[in-house]
Amino acid sequence: MASLNDVARLAGVSKSTVSRVINQEYGVKPATIEKVNRAIEQCGYVVNQIAKDLKSNKTNLIGVIVPRVSSNAMSASVDGLSHVFDKKGKHVLLANTRQDDQRICYYLDLFNQKRVEGILLFASTLNPDLVHAIKRSSAPVVVIGQDGSPYNIPSVIHDDYRVGFCAGEQLINAGCRQMGFLGVQAEDIAVDQQRYQGFESALTTLTQTVPLFHYQGQFSIQSGYVAMTAMLEQYPDLDGVFCATDRIAIGAIQALQAQGITPGHAVKLMGVGDDELAQVVSPSLSTFNYAFDAAGESGAKMLLELLETGQSHVSKLVMGFNYISRATCP
Repeated sequence: MASLNDVARLAGVSKSTVSRVINQEYGVKPATIEKVNRAIEQCGYVVNQIAKDLKSNKTNLIGVIVPRVSSNAMSASVDGLSHVFDKKGKHVLLANTRQDDQRICYYLDLFNQKRVEGILLFASTLNPDLVHAIKRSSAPVVVIGQDGSPYNIPSVIHDDYRVGFCAGEQLINAGCRQMGFLGVQAEDIAVDQQRYQGFESALTTLTQTVPLFHYQGQFSIQSGYVAMTAMLEQYPDLDGVFCATDRIAIGAIQALQAQGITPGHAVKLMGVGDDELAQVVSPSLSTFNYAFDAAGESGAKMLLELLETGQSHVSKLVMGFNYISRATCP
């Protein structure tokens, strides 16, 4: 493997000059820079990035922690944030907790050991232990998906309460009167609690009723199928269902069809997220489009602002959404 001395000898310059070119320091003539870079290429010299980072006190590394990598929301969000960081010369290290909250704290510590400059955390909960772990992080942390502003943690969130209210409003306008909610784990304040609270508020305000049920399951098609099957048996007059995610809704569609019920007719149904499967499932799924890529971009920009100025001009950014009417709730 070629060394710094090999490059210096081939370029006909000192070792310190080669080092200055590699570290992009001032005071080196353009002709010398060209000569050194040509020698680096000819030698096949590979820069010791660790040593370079130690000297500059910058790693250009950003840690990103996600609860799962299999969802459309996560892939779109990571695509959005990667675009922002790429333009700034930052490199993303991705950690998947597989929805294990204990691993969030583990990865926060690990990323700090790796000397990342900042961390983006896609959170499904914000319990006291996690808040404490974020607070003790040497690298600044921006949370996406849960509201950390009460703890002075910069956050990018979706308007989950208002989405729940709009879902209830749409189902009511479609003629539904016996409605329920298929959610996720209670610890997920945004996806389960806030979406349900908005949904419940719509029913209470507009029809003076309450939802028939608040079923708490998992982020999966299978969970939606199991939940819908159970709720149909318990509430045979059910005519409207709001699902916390599109994948839960797709499972619910399959359960309705297994019972000989056509979604969108006897039972109206909608999800959240505008997953790519929402368009191809039959019948197509009415849903709310969250600009997940824009959320990732916004989180990345907020973190970059923290790195550059030491503070963010906003503590909480609330993303918008659009309702997409399809066959399950025309």
